[in-house]
Amino acid sequence: MLDLHILLMEILIILSIYIILFLYSVISADMITTLLSFLIFLILLMPLYLLLDRMELQIFISNLKDVPIFKIFLFYSTLVNLFIGVYLFVELVYLFFYA
Repeated sequence: MLDLHILLMEILIILSIYIILFLYSVISADMITTLLSFLIFLILLMPLYLLLDRMELQIFISNLKDVPIFKIFLFYSTLVNLFIGVYLFVELVYLFFYA
């Protein structure tokens, strides 16, 4: 169970970094800022999905797959990640063509 808590904290730290990048990119509509935010997003994308996969495996091993909070957390963390990635990409394309 301790491993699950550590994984949960690591995932929450990466998601909080994503949210801070998202808010900073929304506040400043600069091309360089958005590009750097998108690059940091892409760099942290693989560790987040590795942690989510390891968390899903740990939930399966611990027989906690029937607890709905973990399923909800895995789904919404992926959904938040997808939303921030799509927003950063669309903003980057918009700034590239219309700035």
